Amino acid sequence: MGKIEYLLKLIDENLRLLDAKLEETTAEKLVDDPFALNSVLHILQISAQALIDLASHVAAEAGLGVVEKYSSIPVLLAEKEVLDRDRAVLFRKIIGFRHVVVHGYAKVSKRLVLKILEERKYRDILDIALRIAEWAMDKGLDP
Repeated sequence: MGKIEYLLKLIDENLRLLDAKLEETTAEKLVDDPFALNSVLHILQISAQALIDLASHVAAEAGLGVVEKYSSIPVLLAEKEVLDRDRAVLFRKIIGFRHVVVHGYAKVSKRLVLKILEERKYRDILDIALRIAEWAMDKGLDP
């Protein structure tokens, strides 16, 4: 299994955990329970980091350029037409959310987490990852 496939699987498995939990209970209950909220945040953090790692790996393998900070990755991928503008903007938001989770748990907006869960916005992580992986496979990267 190549790195791209491994990271896609990691993202998919993590997001399926959220899907399954939301079949059992409501998003509101998850956000109101401190243990469940921290579990959700961890899943979102791991999934976002896997997306960042996948994107960084593809950019490096394809020789697209080197970025100094995570927030530059979506810009680079949009410039190289790996991602469309809307996905690049969304990817930057995912990176920003991950940054808040990692560096300031107390500042995470419960209202935002509730919206992410209720609207299944976390599935956007997989959508972006699949798009990047598709581009990479078309280029013959990471077989």
